[in-house]
Amino acid sequence: MQGWMVSLASVRAVIGKIKVVHGHDEEDRLIAGLANIEKPVVVSFVNQHALNLAWHSNDFADCLTASNLLLRDGLGIEVCLGVLGQAAGRNMNGTDFIPRLAASFAGRRTAIYGTAEPWISRAADALAASGCRIVGIMDGFRPEPDYVADVVRTSPELVILAMGNPKQEIVARMIAASVIDPMVIVNGGAIADFLAQRFERAPMWLRRARCEWLFRILQEPGRLWRRYLIGGFAFARSVALLRMVSREPAGTDAAP
Repeated sequence: MQGWMVSLASVRAVIGKIKVVHGHDEEDRLIAGLANIEKPVVVSFVNQHALNLAWHSNDFADCLTASNLLLRDGLGIEVCLGVLGQAAGRNMNGTDFIPRLAASFAGRRTAIYGTAEPWISRAADALAASGCRIVGIMDGFRPEPDYVADVVRTSPELVILAMGNPKQEIVARMIAASVIDPMVIVNGGAIADFLAQRFERAPMWLRRARCEWLFRILQEPGRLWRRYLIGGFAFARSVALLRMVSREPAGTDAAP
């Protein structure tokens, strides 16, 4: 029971950390601010799958709450925030946000780590075409210290991690603890595969209908059907539990 209560407290902390962005103008200001930081900053995204992982891993939950900026991604977290009586704001999925962020770093040193060849090199080419100066490329299957060493060696100003949860968040935390220069470290999930055009985005009408998740399942059924369908039941349970304790002061459900 004590472990269950600690997990619930960790998930509540993740929800409480989410930065709600209320419109396009606020997103513009957020990107402009990230392009002018004075210290290492970690940007992460939380979606239904990430919240499920946070329920089962307090360390992963800690990675999310340790992020300097945590943005909500997708319909599941929008529903969760609504059930808790909180504003959900704009959907800040990384597939849209990260290319805009990268464009603001045109001419500046950029590293991208994740996925496999040839996709990671193609993603780097796409970033270079948008104006980024690529100084680091590495697939997503190396030991975590390898990425830290490459960042220390190349000193990028923007680091895009595309390894998936929870590895990318662990690497982001390690990088942030190892550098002192201004650097945006963003956890991008499948962003390298999208930049490389390995996978197509859902048609705009499907995105507007909040059904891009269905399009993703059809692209990668073997990998994603459990995440979205079976994971949906676990997520619904989590939301119900969060709702049950939503009127209690934060921390009353955690172990002393």
